[in-house]
Amino acid sequence: MLWVAFIGQIAFFVSTYLYVNQHPWLLLIAGISFNGVIGYMFHQRSKQIKNADRSLEQGLLSLMDSDFSVSIPTDKEDNRGPIFELFNQCADKLRKERQHLYQREMLLDKVLNTSPVVTFLVDINQKIIFANRAAELMFNDGNSILGYSWSEVCTNLNSDFVQALQQSGESIFTLKNSQGEEQAWHLAKSGVRIHQANNTLYLLKSITNELSRQEVQTWKKVIRVISHELNNSIAPISSMCHSGQLLAQNLDEPRLDRVFSSISRRIGHLNEFIKGYGALSKLKIPDKRLVDWTTLFDQIGALYRFDLITDIPNVEVYADEHQIEQVLINILKNAHEAQSETDKVSQVTMAISAVKPHGISIEISDTGLGMAPEVLENALLPFYSTKHAGTGLGLALCREIIEAHQGKLSFYNRKSGGLTVSIFLPSAL
Repeated sequence: MLWVAFIGQIAFFVSTYLYVNQHPWLLLIAGISFNGVIGYMFHQRSKQIKNADRSLEQGLLSLMDSDFSVSIPTDKEDNRGPIFELFNQCADKLRKERQHLYQREMLLDKVLNTSPVVTFLVDINQKIIFANRAAELMFNDGNSILGYSWSEVCTNLNSDFVQALQQSGESIFTLKNSQGEEQAWHLAKSGVRIHQANNTLYLLKSITNELSRQEVQTWKKVIRVISHELNNSIAPISSMCHSGQLLAQNLDEPRLDRVFSSISRRIGHLNEFIKGYGALSKLKIPDKRLVDWTTLFDQIGALYRFDLITDIPNVEVYADEHQIEQVLINILKNAHEAQSETDKVSQVTMAISAVKPHGISIEISDTGLGMAPEVLENALLPFYSTKHAGTGLGLALCREIIEAHQGKLSFYNRKSGGLTVSIFLPSAL
């Protein structure tokens, strides 16, 4: 740009020179004008260079301040244009990288805060510098614990819990909750280096439900194997028994007929036994729909009497109504049978209430003798029963149904006597 102007000025000077040959006094004016124009051009060029330098300096300072939205205008005729273009490309790339990183951080934060795994990070000064939602719920009733001293948090914990958390590496331990139930936990503790600082990462996960599911799956496999073997034996025995009954009728031998009739009845009972356990091992996936609790309680009350001592909360619960009905009937049947073992006036009550954040709790209580500690511990296991004619199927099937609804079934003895069966059902689909 400058050299074009310079050539133009030379041409102007030559033409002026030719003209001033006839007018010499114009030569002085032309020289002064030429020097003024050249001086002005150099001044403008110097100003452009300073502005470009200032723009580049401001752009670099913006990048240092993590402001990647800055860009520098480019001029193709400026020899610094390629440098400015490269600067703009770098800023654009950094801007895209930051957006990508921000999205990843948002996703990671969402995953960590919705995860049931208790996750928190403690720095070298034993200060909590990160805690997800599960950690806040466990240690501070849902309130933030950022900046808290780890020793402060531990003062509100069970001593056995604190001792378990002090172990290094991975470990599994059990604790009792407020209702006296054993809860199994898996702890993973490791060192993490962040920004050149050493920190300790804690990952705490409840594995009680997983162990329970594994236990149920094991029982199902055992039941399927036993059912298969029993069916293979019952079929030919039943056929031979039927043939024996026909022979006994032809021989007119009443005693032999009674023997085969007795065997046939026991085979029928064994078939029903196998079918019952087949229901546990082949439970259908719940067909969840909005539950009409009023209608459901009326239907159940026609079979087993109970007193509903609370109002039905205005909480929409989606569940398989037939399966929930089966659970409630089984529990009410057990409650009435417990009443018959005492001399007290029969009283079975049911309470239903909303549970935060989203769900309901149903509690069925009786005034019977309650359960011995050993029975409480094993009541939900298949094949376990304290009844003479019991199969140990009912409560195991109830637990399987409730857990298929992502709920929880538990028992506890009442201080005033009797047993309470507690059912939690989430309201979400």
